Amino acid sequence: MLRRIVPAVFATAIVAVSLTACSSSDAVEVNRGDCTAMLGAGAVTENVVLLGGYGEDPQISIPAETEITVTQRSIVDSSGAVSGTRVADEGSLVSVNYALYDQQTGEQLIQSDGFGNGDSNEFFIISAEAANPLSEALRCTVAGERVVLAISPGDAAGLSQQLGGTEDAGVIAVFDVSDVSGQSVEGRALGLPNGFPAVVTDANGQPGVVLPPRDAPVGSTSAVRIAGDGAEVHADSRVLVQVLIVGWDGNIVSNTWGQSGPQMLQGEEEATAGGVNFRSELTGKKAGSQVVITEGGDDARVIVVDILAVG
Repeated sequence: MLRRIVPAVFATAIVAVSLTACSSSDAVEVNRGDCTAMLGAGAVTENVVLLGGYGEDPQISIPAETEITVTQRSIVDSSGAVSGTRVADEGSLVSVNYALYDQQTGEQLIQSDGFGNGDSNEFFIISAEAANPLSEALRCTVAGERVVLAISPGDAAGLSQQLGGTEDAGVIAVFDVSDVSGQSVEGRALGLPNGFPAVVTDANGQPGVVLPPRDAPVGSTSAVRIAGDGAEVHADSRVLVQVLIVGWDGNIVSNTWGQSGPQMLQGEEEATAGGVNFRSELTGKKAGSQVVITEGGDDARVIVVDILAVG
């Protein structure tokens, strides 16, 4: 069952050249395996008219007197998809650009700033336990696809009004899927320098730390254990991460794996995770990397960070 959209859900979603309607019949054939979508196509998503193709600023025309009785979605353009790319199934992290529209007026309510420039700053996790229309619109998609979602007024729970639109209206959304990945990094494994604790990962990519039988180090240092080849982290970048923090006594201070899930860190001056600010150690590293940080002092600890995405 879908959860209704509320501001907290939306905030953490830490989302044709001529005047013709795009339709799934125009789509490139994509092998989605045994992935089963919770939302299906409907009369609204099949009849919305779009100007612009995948990657371009969407312009939308909503038929007059449109009524969304049930939340629905259609994959309207697969022209950017590449054969064999990862399907957004359970547990996947999906990077998107999106635009939301008031169903009654057609007015744009909000749009991410990455359309047209290749950037993608919004992320959703596919999770049956936290299913909501925005994330479920992306289930079983692949990178390079455009999706139209029509959220019923009941499922939207006043989302249009919260964003400055009509009270009790449904919401139409357009998503461009730019990347699909897991919730752990999958880059090239490297060895850690001498003096670092041992870090191991299980089959799901979740790390564990084996501390050496010696005193905690002095000062702070970091090293890349897994080297990714994604976007580079800059000082002002938003960075989506998984984080494990272990005290030098072996006790876990904080762990996003299997608990809170990936966390969005802001720029160097603002970011903390588990009450610890290690954000500067990520600057210059690349998405897909795992960074191991050691900090000495009274609160000596080891911090293992998977850089999942950079926005």
